[in-house]
Amino acid sequence: MVADSENLPQNLLIALQRLVQALEQHQLRYALIGAVASGYRSRPRATQDLDFLLEVPQISLPGLLEELQASGFSFDMLTAIRQWTQEHFAVVSFRGIRVDWLKPVLPCYQHVLNDARPELWHGTTIRIASPEGLILLKLLAFRSRDLLDIENLLAANRGQIDLDYIRREWESLADENDPRMLRFKDLVDKFYLSH
Repeated sequence: MVADSENLPQNLLIALQRLVQALEQHQLRYALIGAVASGYRSRPRATQDLDFLLEVPQISLPGLLEELQASGFSFDMLTAIRQWTQEHFAVVSFRGIRVDWLKPVLPCYQHVLNDARPELWHGTTIRIASPEGLILLKLLAFRSRDLLDIENLLAANRGQIDLDYIRREWESLADENDPRMLRFKDLVDKFYLSH
């Protein structure tokens, strides 16, 4: 399901297109995740940031960052390199839009990256995480807005979600009786058993 994105801030769309163009030029593997990806696959919600799973070899990072600075992104070069190499994430911004990069250090993150699908959106082909991958990442974060996104993803993709995939991936991370998985099972019952 492709959601309407007319309400997304113009700077967010420009940042998305410019970043994806740079990632494609450098032949880097990435997946759009977070609120924008969830909104694309279900129902949009207001956001001022972009989130990506991203593989960037350390040797390629300075060139990518220089290109992004030249195309209008703001960040401190040394801080971004330190964050990426030591903390496995980096933050850049574009005209007030925060862009978070997350290195796929956990096997489940790598699986989400592998399963991302290319989608044509606003004239740009963008690799967007699958509904299952988004649900898994949202279960890990488990904030109130993540629960809302999970509900929207389940509702918009009713009957198409690979629930076994989510359960298998979750088993590599936490116990089946973890409160996050128990809440997810309640949501699945709500959207799959009540209809």
